[in-house]
Amino acid sequence: MKKYYFSIFVIFLALTSCMNGDPENAPLAPKLRVLKDYEKDLANSSSNFAIDLYLQLKKSGNPNLFFSPFSIQQALSMTMNGNKGEVLEEYKELLGFENTSLEEANNANHELTQFLKEVDSKVTLNIANGIWYREGLSVKAAFQQTMQKQYLAALSTLDMKDPNSAEIINQWIEKNTNNLIKDMIDQVRPDAVMYLVNAIYFYGDWKYQFDQNLTSKAPFHTSPSESHQVDMMSLSDPADINYFKSDNLTYLEIPYSTGQYSMGIILPDGPNLAAIENELSLSQIDHWKENLHPSAAIIKMPKFKMRQKINNLRDDLEAMGLVTPFYFDNRNFTELFDSHTDPLKISRVIHDALIDVDEKGTEAAAATVVEIELTAANPTPLIISMDRPFIFFIQEKHSGAILFMGKLSDPSIL
Repeated sequence: MKKYYFSIFVIFLALTSCMNGDPENAPLAPKLRVLKDYEKDLANSSSNFAIDLYLQLKKSGNPNLFFSPFSIQQALSMTMNGNKGEVLEEYKELLGFENTSLEEANNANHELTQFLKEVDSKVTLNIANGIWYREGLSVKAAFQQTMQKQYLAALSTLDMKDPNSAEIINQWIEKNTNNLIKDMIDQVRPDAVMYLVNAIYFYGDWKYQFDQNLTSKAPFHTSPSESHQVDMMSLSDPADINYFKSDNLTYLEIPYSTGQYSMGIILPDGPNLAAIENELSLSQIDHWKENLHPSAAIIKMPKFKMRQKINNLRDDLEAMGLVTPFYFDNRNFTELFDSHTDPLKISRVIHDALIDVDEKGTEAAAATVVEIELTAANPTPLIISMDRPFIFFIQEKHSGAILFMGKLSDPSIL
């Protein structure tokens, strides 16, 4: 009799499972919530900063470009808290915080970062902050509390004269970028008083994965008269892709996992990417997003890996309006230390970023170091082939935040 009742119970469980579906295979819903106004402002200003910095960095003439505007913005946001008055306003203007109080900007950085890390459990996103300061100095309690509470940054003393001190920071960066960003700083300078560091790591599987068996050599057209052979990936079946077609370009979003994160692609009709870059703005991207429509498409895109290190963003940031912090000035960093110091300045803003795009998904990582020193549906599937220069960025849908951005103009020199 007990066996009979047990059999009925097992059958009941099996039927219930069939009716309710397999919870392990059920699609995961993103953890969405209503964003506060200051979080929306931060996401918008962060994306504007991404576009502005892209337009500044492209002036170098490098055909390929990759960086994390979110990482740079986080590091500079921490740094701005060491200032007040006119110098603080320079940071706020650069980062798009002109109409936001310092407290709201810090709250937004904390809460939006937590949202981005938690919104899609199938995407790995790690964002970490760390601060090291010279032994013998005492950090102001207010600055320390803000860094620990709003940026979850651990503050540690460091012997700036120890030749091994650079390895301490480098190992922290390596750990928080899944071992992708290594040996970022060459040395800790003896005149340095503080290092403010951000590290970011992203991994997401494509929602529609590319078939490895279909990856083959194909031309990538760098100009109307020149092309290079690349490993071109291809979907085996049409996938539901949101895209917008204008007179001279295609904008599309290739989703990761649940679709909460995607890679946005700006693909000109011809190899002339410069014409698109000259008109690039966040309002333009928003316009394309508002006019997206789904279509069954077979996507073809290059398999590529890119790393770019910028040894000092000083000139670029100065050109964008952040000037005073890069010169010894008594107004700089008045909110950092308890005791009086000689004038301080930012000596270096180092940025290192890496992206690896293959058939399975995308892995990307970046780190930013701010060094402060003391004086002294279609019936026929649409085919979109990224066989020419294009701009790309990794974004989160709900907030609109852009985490990484770059362009691929010549894969032959990666």
